[in-house]
Amino acid sequence: MANDDKSPATPLANLISDAREGRLSVRMDLEKFVYIDRDCDYFKDQIRQIQRTMTQVSRQEKWGLGEGYLAQGDRDLFSAKTMVHRWREKSQGSENSVYAVMESHHKVIEDFQTLFRTVRERITSVDTDQAAKYQDLEANLPKQAPTNPKIFSWPGL
Repeated sequence: MANDDKSPATPLANLISDAREGRLSVRMDLEKFVYIDRDCDYFKDQIRQIQRTMTQVSRQEKWGLGEGYLAQGDRDLFSAKTMVHRWREKSQGSENSVYAVMESHHKVIEDFQTLFRTVRERITSVDTDQAAKYQDLEANLPKQAPTNPKIFSWPGL
C-alpha cells in the first residue's frame, strides 16, 4: 500500500470506503445529489481560476514597486525586491501559498463529490426507477451557480 502510515489517502477516504461497502447511509432526495454534484464542479472550477490567477501573479515581471529601479546611486530598492519575492512565494511557491491551499481545498471537494456520487450510485444501481429518475433530474434540472462570488482579478493580468 502506498500509504504506510495508516492515515487515509484523502480527507474522506474512510467515508468513501464505507459508502462503497454499504456501511454508510444517507437520506436525501435525488435532486439534491444532482445539485451537490454540480456545486462541486462549480467550486472546483472557481478554485482552478484562483490558481491560474496565482500562477500569473507569481510570474508577473514588473510590479511597479521600485524593485527594478536603481536608487541612491547604484543600489536597488531591496525592500521592494523583498516584497515582490514574498508575494510571488505566497501566490505560488511555498507549501502555504494560496495556490497550495486552494489545491488542498480542491482535493477535499473532489472527495466530497466522490462520496456523494458513490452513495448515489449505490442507490441507483439497485433501483431502476431511481436510476431513471436521477437521469431525468440530471438532464432537466435548471443549471444554477451555488453563489455569485466576486473573484479578485489581478490588475494587468
